[in-house]
Formats: sequence, C-alpha cells, structure tokens
Amino acid sequence: MRPGLDYREPEPGALLVSVLARHPELALALAERLEFEFGPLDLSSFWLSFAHSRYYEAEMGPFLGRYIFFFAEPLPRERLVEAKRFTDCLEAEFVAGEGRRVNLDPGYLALDHLILASTKAVPHRPYLGKGVYADLTLVYECGQYIPLRWSYPDYASDYVRALCGDVRNKILQRRKQGLWR
Repeated sequence: MRPGLDYREPEPGALLVSVLARHPELALALAERLEFEFGPLDLSSFWLSFAHSRYYEAEMGPFLGRYIFFFAEPLPRERLVEAKRFTDCLEAEFVAGEGRRVNLDPGYLALDHLILASTKAVPHRPYLGKGVYADLTLVYECGQYIPLRWSYPDYASDYVRALCGDVRNKILQRRKQGLWR
C-alpha cells in the first residue's frame, strides 16, 4: 500500500425504495414487507402521479403512481446491490399475467447525492456488480439537491428534491448525535 493512502469507507446513506403501482393500497401493503427487510420507515412521500411517462403502461396499466419510502436505518453504500436484488425478487411475487403489478426501485440518499439502482445499462450508469448499475440522479450543490439532464422528471420535481432535503437534515442531526454510522 502506498504510504499516506487512506481507504476509508464512505458514510452510509439513507435507503429509499420507490414503489410504482396502479393502486396506493398495494404500494402501502408492500411497505410492510420492505420494513421487515430494511427496518422501520422514517419518511414517506405523498402518493405521486406517474403521468409524465407512459413507459410502464403496457405492462402495468394506466393511472400509475408511486410512493417513495425512506428508511431509518443507515445503509452501507455497498449494500445497494443486495437491496436491488431483494426488491427485484419481491416484484416477481406480484406478477399478474404477462406483467408486474409493482415496480420497486431502491437507492440511497447521501449528503452529496442521490443514487438509484438500475438493471439497465446506459452510458452514465457505472456498473456495481451482479447486474446492477448506479444511476446518479441528484447532486447536492448550493444548499439543495439538483437534477441532472438524465434525472427522471419525478425525482427532479421540487417536491421530491425538498423531501430529499428533509432526509438530509435528519442525517445531519443523527450524525451529530452519533447515531449515523
């Protein structure tokens, strides 16, 4: 090892899971399963209309919406791959006919960015392992989370960015209390 080289692990992030579905009741029922795996919820978005894209309509039907659930337990960043693999298995339990009834997308919020896990390889997504890629969705600059040109419109919304800011403040509070490790 080169003298003076420091291999410190980064601070954990706040795990989030987006639950996309036609019915809010199904999404809320899944929150219980997610809590069993990841620990208690800390914060949830309102039910958000998914009207900006028709990407999932052929598979899941029209009038989709989503909740974004943030979890209280710190997530070591390297566990994002495991979280994605778990949510993919959970999705498979809710297949109806030819398509899914839910789409689950985990990620983590850190003080400096929001990363979502994806199985789709595109140029701006570095490979993490086991078929999972990291999608840098928001970066923290000048006191707020800022979208990038490829950020999904719902994550780029003022509401979701403010929600991320609230979670960031909670991370900072817990860090001061020695509870964020």
